[in-house]
Amino acid sequence: MNTTVFQNKKKVREMTLLAMFIAIIAVMAFVPYLGFITIGAISATIIPIPVLIGGVLLGRKGGIILGLTFGVVSLIRGAMSVNFDYLFIFPWVSVLPRFIFGLLIYDTYQIIKKIFRIQILSLVIAFFLLSMIHSLLVLPMLVTTFPIVLGSPSLQGIVGGDNVTFIQSIDSFRAVMGLIFGILISNSIVEALLAASIGAIVTDRLLVFLNRKEKIEEVEEA
Repeated sequence: MNTTVFQNKKKVREMTLLAMFIAIIAVMAFVPYLGFITIGAISATIIPIPVLIGGVLLGRKGGIILGLTFGVVSLIRGAMSVNFDYLFIFPWVSVLPRFIFGLLIYDTYQIIKKIFRIQILSLVIAFFLLSMIHSLLVLPMLVTTFPIVLGSPSLQGIVGGDNVTFIQSIDSFRAVMGLIFGILISNSIVEALLAASIGAIVTDRLLVFLNRKEKIEEVEEA
């Protein structure tokens, strides 16, 4: 078997998939009501689904790249938004949690797969867990940004008067905790269920297809 030819085909396929997922994330981010769905003060997002799928298919490196892509488009979109979403203009809110999220995808799936051994079940559990982890990574960064923005005149200038007024209106521990709880119930669980259903099924079918294709190529190159 010509190992070099087979490896080159595999690399080209991985690069093509990576480019495709980056394009999907960008389109979902900037087409209204496609990747971000505004519900009250903050948007729900289904962009973690292509990040999860790509992270499983392309490995740890692919997951990191897609996670960073997600973070960067969130930052850009934050600059175009108002109210609570505007806080995503800060990299520690938009980019850092998504980098960690992308880093965890492949290894988390592999660990869960070793435990449950059934591919589709492992994907469902991993995607639900990872989606919830994503939410739990982002929400604390949003909360800690409240006092940072309110205590810094220079950051208030970046955020803008209308957004500062909005932040000040919920600047209390009880209000913030109520907001977090509301987001976890209304947004995060819905996002996790979508990832565990749609994302897991799509990934399972893609894994079957890609594994079959690799076996056929191995036979052809033998």
